[in-house]
Amino acid sequence: MPINYRIIDNKKYMWDGKIYDNESDALNIASGYKKDNFDVQLISAEGGSAPGGQGKYLIYTRRVATATQTTS
Repeated sequence: MPINYRIIDNKKYMWDGKIYDNESDALNIASGYKKDNFDVQLISAEGGSAPGGQGKYLIYTRRVATATQTTS
């Protein structure tokens, strides 16, 4: 089972909990996360950055929380 989080460039990314069978499925899901303002890292399940085409893929995401102004 993959680890739940990874530190990439001194930033903590959380695994989305799914293992994708191919790069195209992973990229499709990753684009949805990007539209929702997440930073996304696509990782080959065999380790390292996704090379481009074969094997299983993992998606790790992060989003910086922003302060919201409340009205009273």
